[in-house]
Amino acid sequence: MPRSRPDTPVTLKDIASELGVSITTVARAMKDGHKIGAETVTRVRDTAERMGYVRNLDGVKLRTGRTFAAMAFLSFSNEEEIGDSGSVGLLNGIHHRFAGTDYAVRAVPVTMGDVALDRLQDVVRGRGADGIILDHTELQDPRVRYLLEAGVPFVTFGRTELLSDHAYFDIDNEHAAWQGTTALLDAGHTRIALLDGDRRYTFVRQRERGYARALGDRGLIPEPGLQVHGELAADTARAAGRVLAERGADGIVCVNELSFLGARAGVRDAIGVAAGAVGFSVRTGTNLGDYLGTPIHASHFSRVAAGWMLADLLLKRIDGASASECQIIERPCLRSPKDTA
Repeated sequence: MPRSRPDTPVTLKDIASELGVSITTVARAMKDGHKIGAETVTRVRDTAERMGYVRNLDGVKLRTGRTFAAMAFLSFSNEEEIGDSGSVGLLNGIHHRFAGTDYAVRAVPVTMGDVALDRLQDVVRGRGADGIILDHTELQDPRVRYLLEAGVPFVTFGRTELLSDHAYFDIDNEHAAWQGTTALLDAGHTRIALLDGDRRYTFVRQRERGYARALGDRGLIPEPGLQVHGELAADTARAAGRVLAERGADGIVCVNELSFLGARAGVRDAIGVAAGAVGFSVRTGTNLGDYLGTPIHASHFSRVAAGWMLADLLLKRIDGASASECQIIERPCLRSPKDTA
């Protein structure tokens, strides 16, 4: 039965007394169940709900100095015609992981290519978050360098070439580009182009290596004229796709869904009904290929899963795990046209 005096806050001591266990047991069961049996965790939480227990988060903030806020600085494309499903999926996964915790997630949209170091510094100086998530890392990323010096828990979607260890989750981008290029070669394409992002980003350098390695495996040399780098948007990819088709590309390795949709339109602009002769491989984080008439070789890893893992690593860093314990690289799986038809 609920307490007879609902105006009096229920405490951990009240729950412990009700169950005949220690306050430490109740505290652990209410937090993460560490060193507590599953049955005890269930009993404690059910009893807390029955008694009307509400955690005094303001008191916890005062006691621990934590804000119970996490900031996600995520790069969004300026694309207005199609929309950036990748970043949305990433944010969705981050929210899924933080659901049920005491943490609130605040997304900070960053224009693609904007370092936004001043905004990051404002958050750190104002103690606006207990931890930070960043994406689109650069080789010598100034944001990562700043956060390492500031001693703030953070995790990046992507790696850097800084000497200091930091937490990250990343897709094996070199393998993804190798995988996609190899799939096109196996399908009989020989003049394969690479349509990718700005070379300032680490993942783009990794993808270049994978693309070149796949061609080298077949005795082919990458042609500079078949490699285009630029803004990750459908309209710029459309212009690039048209140019690549005119240069004789019979296959295009695309960095993401936006670049693929643009490149496909550009190829049709250039060669019309013959566009079906050009093959595509795409690094995907969604199931977009399932809804298109154009067969694609998809190097797939769920963006939602990536967001979940980023948030999980950040929580571990906030709780004191070392950076070296919070470094994960996942390989995408290849979905061939027959698998996605």
